[in-house]
Amino acid sequence: MAFVDVDDLKARNDSQGHAAGDRLLLQVVETVRGVVRDYDLIVRYGGDEFLCGLADVGLAEARRRFEAANASLAATLGASITAGLAELAPEELLEDLIGRADADMYAQRHNRSAE
Repeated sequence: MAFVDVDDLKARNDSQGHAAGDRLLLQVVETVRGVVRDYDLIVRYGGDEFLCGLADVGLAEARRRFEAANASLAATLGASITAGLAELAPEELLEDLIGRADADMYAQRHNRSAE
């Protein structure tokens, strides 16, 4: 599971308008589609958040894919995402999996800002 947050969407909405923010969201989804498989699930979870379900992909490979998406967004749009990842544990509830991916997203953001 990947918990993906579009960085600074509110600032873009405030400075360029909501139509620009909506275009960015669509471009983020298209970029993420480029690094996942056709059958992997991408669901909008909140205003600037998406959940991505990737079956049979390890955390290292998933992280590599989302780093590639982030690099592409930075190069083409000057935008970025932060992705948190979690693997489904036996008998784990979806709510708990999402919570762990969300927590990892915040940890990734904190680690990036500390660099």
